[in-house]
Amino acid sequence: MKLFLLCLISLTLVFSVFFGDSALSSSVLVETIEQDNGWGVTAVDPETAKVYITNFKSNTVTVLDGDTNKPVFEIEVGKSPYGIGINTVTKMLYVAREYANILSIVDTKSGDVVKEIELAEPYDIAVNSITNQVYVTSAKTNQVSVLDGNTNEIVATFDVGIPCGVAVNEATNMVYATSESSNSVHVFDGSTNSLVTTIDVGASPRGVVANPNTNIVYVTNQMSGTVDVIDGAKNVVVDTIRVGEAPRRIVVNPDTNLVYVSNQISNSISVIDGATNEVIDSIPVERPFELMINLKTNKLYATYSGHSLLSIVNDSAREQTPSFDYSWVGIVLAGGAAGIMAFFIVHKKKTKS
Repeated sequence: MKLFLLCLISLTLVFSVFFGDSALSSSVLVETIEQDNGWGVTAVDPETAKVYITNFKSNTVTVLDGDTNKPVFEIEVGKSPYGIGINTVTKMLYVAREYANILSIVDTKSGDVVKEIELAEPYDIAVNSITNQVYVTSAKTNQVSVLDGNTNEIVATFDVGIPCGVAVNEATNMVYATSESSNSVHVFDGSTNSLVTTIDVGASPRGVVANPNTNIVYVTNQMSGTVDVIDGAKNVVVDTIRVGEAPRRIVVNPDTNLVYVSNQISNSISVIDGATNEVIDSIPVERPFELMINLKTNKLYATYSGHSLLSIVNDSAREQTPSFDYSWVGIVLAGGAAGIMAFFIVHKKKTKS
């Protein structure tokens, strides 16, 4: 009996050494920044490491140094800035001033507002930096407006019932807009500004993002607590992933094929492996709603409208589960067991003698 117990203990120790920490995540909440006026939505320029965050109450956009996480200056844009997007090629910033009915265009090089366009309650923004087209949602008009970044003029509109989230796949030039009223995603061809199809998803879809490397589109369903996975080539839902409560926004890192979801009520960010569609981690974050990622540093920026806390999560050093040579594990286990047995056999013979 003692021999059996010792063998069992040795097996447990070997397994704990080889496998005990293999699934642990190295996700770390590196910093939180507070301000009384509250934060809004974030846009990131990975080329310059600049982070732009709207301040709904103070009528400004705060610019952070993405390397140090320190504010460097503020841009005055006017009343009620919320949604924001950036063209990483032209360095033009687009700010949706929702209750002012204005879309402000800012030159990030100078910090100057170069144009203001009247638009009814602009909310969410997506930018195709390759085609220089900007997409802006408005729940009031039930439309997504298309701005030509070359002329700074509205050139087209899409009809979408209560549009909220909007995203563009720069590799395919397809535009995706979520409709909360019809529980669907509208797919538009960015080259013709025409509707391709609508896709039924879960209850109250909000956030949407496309992985340009895999042509997979992800949609958060707020009331369902799920993420729908869409094949961008076939425009069909191929999987549904259970995440936290009230999933709001979603981002993807194409290089790592990891997807991140802000779960407001669960106070967490779910991490999804895009290869398996499995949730592999849950990062504790206070009241995450809006979410953005720096694709170069893999830092996540989570905010909640008007809330004083900006959470910055560094997920750049995530450990992948290592692959083991199981033949070596077998050798170690067999050797350990054989050694214990030999010890007891010799000890027993000595006792008899």
